[in-house]
Amino acid sequence: MIKYLIVFLLTLLSLNASLIKQVEILERDDINTKIKDIIDSPDFKKTVLPIKRKSDNVYFVKLTLDREKLGDTNKIIEFSTRFDLLELNEGLNFTKINNHKILNFDQKNFVENIYLKLYDDEELVKLDINVYDKEEYLLHQITIGKFFGISYGIIFAAFLYYFALYLFNRYKEYIYYSLTQFFVLCILVFLIGNNFENEQILSDLIISSFFVFSNLFTKEFLNSKKLSPIANNLLSFSLALYLVDMLIGYVFGYFFLEENLPKATLFIFYIIAAFMIYLKGYKPAFFYLLGWGVITIGFLFVDFQYYILEDHLLIHPLYLLHFIFPLESLILAFALSYKMKLFEKEKEEQQQFLTYQSKLASMGEMIGNIAHQWRQPLTHLSYILMNLKTAYEKDKLTPEYFDKKSALANAQLSYLSNTIDDFRDFFKNTKQKEIFNINEAIDEVINLLKESFKSYHINLQCKYEKEISTNGYKGEFLQVLFNILNNAKDEFIKKGIEDPKISIKLYQEKKRIIIDISDNAGGIDTKILDKIFEPYFTTKDKGLGIGLYMSKMIIERNFEGKLEADNIENGASFKIKLLMDSKP
Repeated sequence: MIKYLIVFLLTLLSLNASLIKQVEILERDDINTKIKDIIDSPDFKKTVLPIKRKSDNVYFVKLTLDREKLGDTNKIIEFSTRFDLLELNEGLNFTKINNHKILNFDQKNFVENIYLKLYDDEELVKLDINVYDKEEYLLHQITIGKFFGISYGIIFAAFLYYFALYLFNRYKEYIYYSLTQFFVLCILVFLIGNNFENEQILSDLIISSFFVFSNLFTKEFLNSKKLSPIANNLLSFSLALYLVDMLIGYVFGYFFLEENLPKATLFIFYIIAAFMIYLKGYKPAFFYLLGWGVITIGFLFVDFQYYILEDHLLIHPLYLLHFIFPLESLILAFALSYKMKLFEKEKEEQQQFLTYQSKLASMGEMIGNIAHQWRQPLTHLSYILMNLKTAYEKDKLTPEYFDKKSALANAQLSYLSNTIDDFRDFFKNTKQKEIFNINEAIDEVINLLKESFKSYHINLQCKYEKEISTNGYKGEFLQVLFNILNNAKDEFIKKGIEDPKISIKLYQEKKRIIIDISDNAGGIDTKILDKIFEPYFTTKDKGLGIGLYMSKMIIERNFEGKLEADNIENGASFKIKLLMDSKP
């Protein structure tokens, strides 16, 4: 492992062996000039590697080798340039390995001078040369192969993982990040194949797609449109600047990372936007700054080498990009995971708030039912007191009569007390699941609503197939039944139904428990049928729109069941479907 690491570090530094004693270059404007025509030319001038020339002329490079430095070892000379535009002097032949052309030298086939013909019809001539011991070169290829393989694996895994997350969650930042990683992978593959210059249109399309989706991801991840319109506009400006720069590049024939605007400057806009949002207290922006900062520093270093150093590369961009992109993928993976955790926490808090709101709404509606429940016994108590007063005034209050009326009064008081207990149990918060009888739960809710239903002449019919129990939070289940039945009552009142009826059926269907609650209130408008379970959607003048939403959440999350609504003849049907083997 240490051996591979040492070779990798040497590779990053692109150190040339001293086998090459001297590098000289000669320029000619006639592209048909051959190597044999310039071998004895005195016009060769010394130069250094790498060679870069912005010209449509042809260049000849003369390498002078040092036999003493060769010794008894085998050496590999590796050439990096466009392969189809590189020629050797007669008697020498290239071997192609991993998109590089190499020459194998030892004492037997030593050549003191190597001549290369180098030209490019795109007016950009480039050449770099590395020298290795043969064993070192083979180890170098293995190391680079493993390094690149790990890089591709990390990036592809990020692409695949977040694409899958998007399919299941439909959050736009996941698909934007997934596509960003996909085009990062395409960029690295193109770099390996030296195809940025050979396939200009395709490479521009890939790079443009990378910038577009990275920009969209940044906006979505940072929530810039909401948190900082200035930062959002800055990101939009950076994308527009890139597209204009690319258009200028097409007009003047420029190449990626050569004559155009340095791409690192565009990434700086990303960093500034993220920093602005981080200052507003948005914690995920810190991880974004860390991850995208790696890419920005990497591209700044690449631009620094190309635009400032020009004649010497400290670290080969190919290796640097294969390092910073996977590192960014790992850091942003933590960032997205952290944001996902914050989102889940926020969602849980929102859920608790909605539950609290739902409880308050149910309590408000329940007060009306308490009034209906208490009206009759309070009237009875009033009659008892009047009877006692009349008997006393007429001197007919006997002990037997007093005891009889006292018993009746106690019965009414007991009824009131039991009603209070029923309502208290309804709003009781239980933190643990329990096995309860569904038949009895339905009867409890009906008992709470019966006086209210009676006052509006609502006919309630129940049909139980058998005694059925389930495992869950009884209080929440009672709340669901109450919401559905109370909504049906409100629809009867709203539409003025003459003969209002509600039917409750409890039965078993294969491995499911079905509670079917249907009415004849005219049904649900088909335009809103798909929206009735959405939060804050309501058709009531003073409704909050959370009753059915919370009912659906309770059944699906806490009972692992389903709550469905559909129209039937003359009304609507709500079906609660629970699993028979529901476990705590």
